[in-house]
Amino acid sequence: MKKWLFPMLVLCSLCHYGQLLNVEWGQTLSSFDYKNSAGGTLDNLQSTNTTYINAAYFFQLSGEKVHLLLGGVLNNYGAVASDALLDNYFEWDITYAGLQTGLHYELARVRDLRIFIRPTVSLEYLLRGTQTLNNQVFNLSGEDEFSNLVTVPRLGIGAQYPISKKAALYLHYSYGRSFSLVNSRPEDNETLNINMHNIGIGIVIMLPGCNCAFNSF
Repeated sequence: MKKWLFPMLVLCSLCHYGQLLNVEWGQTLSSFDYKNSAGGTLDNLQSTNTTYINAAYFFQLSGEKVHLLLGGVLNNYGAVASDALLDNYFEWDITYAGLQTGLHYELARVRDLRIFIRPTVSLEYLLRGTQTLNNQVFNLSGEDEFSNLVTVPRLGIGAQYPISKKAALYLHYSYGRSFSLVNSRPEDNETLNINMHNIGIGIVIMLPGCNCAFNSF
């Protein structure tokens, strides 16, 4: 846990300079993309619905259109699959927490409605995780072949509408694909990636000292 101490201290020190506070909650449709050392994949791979929550501070970079965001994420991922050839059943259920950074860019305005894009990348740490193989359940935490840290780039688009002079609600969709979760040896070439579709609702709150406005009230 010591490796998380410095990033968290940096985040806390930057909170004083943040101009906007953002909190978002929603649903994740996740699936796992698995390839074994022989290049084979799992048949009947199915997505599962899970939840996520994130919070971030926004720092103004250029006018009111471009902001840098820095915050934390808590994500749940899952998937089920089967291998008809070997008559195997697989299920994953994992939870990650981590830090996220990215950009929030306003594409267009229609009166008070704002359309934005949000490219982000998060570094996430495995809090808990299980893999079910037929009737056996394996704990993934601490496994040498399963990475406790995963990097997830995402690209999102959304629409924001003010509910007061100092707050706005928004709807946000994003797609992401993680880097491989498997710490395979070069000769194995085994990979396991998470594909995720996130859709959620959030609120943005203006902090004291912010030189910005949500609407023309």
